[in-house]
Amino acid sequence: MSLIEKLSSRKTEIDRELEVALAVGENETLRSAMKHLPLAGGKRLRPILAYLVADAISGNGPLTVPFGAGLELLHNFTLVHDDIMDRSDMRRGIQTVHKKFDMPTAIIAGDALFALGFEEICKLEVDDVLLRIILNDTAVAVRDVAEGQQMDMEFEKRDDVQVKEYLTMIDKKTARLYFTAARVGAIISKGTIDQIKAMGDCGYLMGVGFQIWDDVLDLEGEEEKTGKPVGGDIREGKRTLMAVHAMNNLKGEERKDFLSILGNPKATKRMVREAVDLLHKCGAVSYAKNFALEYIREAKEKTSVLKDSEAKDLILELIDFVIRRES
Repeated sequence: MSLIEKLSSRKTEIDRELEVALAVGENETLRSAMKHLPLAGGKRLRPILAYLVADAISGNGPLTVPFGAGLELLHNFTLVHDDIMDRSDMRRGIQTVHKKFDMPTAIIAGDALFALGFEEICKLEVDDVLLRIILNDTAVAVRDVAEGQQMDMEFEKRDDVQVKEYLTMIDKKTARLYFTAARVGAIISKGTIDQIKAMGDCGYLMGVGFQIWDDVLDLEGEEEKTGKPVGGDIREGKRTLMAVHAMNNLKGEERKDFLSILGNPKATKRMVREAVDLLHKCGAVSYAKNFALEYIREAKEKTSVLKDSEAKDLILELIDFVIRRES
């Protein structure tokens, strides 16, 4: 049985909660725009991680569903706005919200998803002290995502981004939501201080591995599976770990050629292939893959604070899935 099949019942719980949450409001256009991306699929990795952590600690995974659904809505809010900023046409194999509707509606839909995410989290059946901690952790995470996105955009104007800066950016933009998912899963299940700390670290390490692998898939994945055009990060000028490695290691004409393609929205498929070849030639792709593998190894080590159980085994499989997925 595949991991997706093993997790299907938990995903179904989360999907049902999302459907109920999104049946809100009186304006049909806005409601449709809000539903467009969250109900178009998605693996629900963050809410499932929270669910599994709580299951592994206390068997109370179902208690995390409102938090998981809220976090998923907040994640989708960031995607709607990211797609506007990146001028993306496709996500998850469908039109982005601003292409399906229009830009003002997409902005409003993103704002509404942001509010709805916190409404969902407030449904948690925990005491007031824990709820306050969870809401604060989540709010900080969303603010960090915004800061990471700003860093990402500013990096696109620079040719001297360093690996340390890249890691700070993806810590905020991507890993922070995984960190919060795992940490809050441990908090809801009343884990020990050591378990809460280790699960937060596990989520962070998993999130970094996820983002690096996502960048690799942008180059090597199949458009039908990823739902996004191959090489989009190159055309958008994204300073991925591979691009950073290339800018710091390519020399002379090769560096000049790479930079002339990076961030060129009119780059042809041939030009993108040329940039990809340069990334392979300077070892950037293998460097990124090895980087991701090391973070995944460390993430798995953090699960030592959990007792042996089916849920722990599923967490380990979920961590591995980050670098085995095709989309």
